[in-house]
Amino acid sequence: MKRNILLSRGFCIGFLAVAFVYGLVLLFCWGNNPASETGTLSLLCEDRKLFFWIWGILTSGSIIANTQYMYRRFSYKSRLYDTLCILAFISMAMIALTLGHSIADWNPKRIAHWVATGVFIALTVAPILLFFLKNRKAHKQFTALALCTVGILMTFVVIFVFVGKSALMEMIPIALIEIFLFVVNFTRAVKVHPLKEAVSSK
Repeated sequence: MKRNILLSRGFCIGFLAVAFVYGLVLLFCWGNNPASETGTLSLLCEDRKLFFWIWGILTSGSIIANTQYMYRRFSYKSRLYDTLCILAFISMAMIALTLGHSIADWNPKRIAHWVATGVFIALTVAPILLFFLKNRKAHKQFTALALCTVGILMTFVVIFVFVGKSALMEMIPIALIEIFLFVVNFTRAVKVHPLKEAVSSK
């Protein structure tokens, strides 16, 4: 395995830790209430776009880096999953570019923002979930890990139903996926062995 500092253990742990802390702290800045309908990152940062860009780069970048680190741990390669990771980062940029829209009606910029958000969520989770599903027969823990991934994704829905639209929909699921990747990559909870399909173009 070729050494790559961007996918080294120290870098991935540090990147994930900084993203985790920044994502939690930012939502409480400037007197913001994350449980409020108007306390979302988009509204909090509509006039503070730099802070949102930092959040997006840290969040998406750390999740992608740790997803790639996970692939390397299991000696797995997939051009498709790599492409999904890239598209996830692009969709994060689209969310940032559509900040500052009116919430009085469903104007084109607001619609684009919501679409980009949905795509970002899907493309962030997909490279993780598909990896577990595709290789579940080669690793007995992957079925449980896939179910955990789905459970984290469902927290978006649970929070929306019981709390309503708020920053908690952004903060909690992302924090959970970051913790989840840390457990998979850097603890002994998941046994590591090369997968049978070590090299894949799909």
